[in-house]
Amino acid sequence: MDLISILATVILLTTIGTLVVAVAAYAAFKMREKRKPKRHDPTVPLHGAREPVFLTRFIPETTKPESAGADVPEGKGEAAP
Repeated sequence: MDLISILATVILLTTIGTLVVAVAAYAAFKMREKRKPKRHDPTVPLHGAREPVFLTRFIPETTKPESAGADVPEGKGEAAP
């Protein structure tokens, strides 16, 4: 066998192996999904579509400082030359 046929065989086997692993992973996912217990939420209505829950936005009260530079000592708020 020459090099090209060996590489083609390796690529073919890798592709087939990847497809087999993908199908097995999907089957395992579906089996796991079936045996997962269903969640019964008492807040959800029994009939009708489920609606999204929205929270109200918290906006803090703003306070105005008495003066803009009250916390900065004299000469400390300027940049060095």
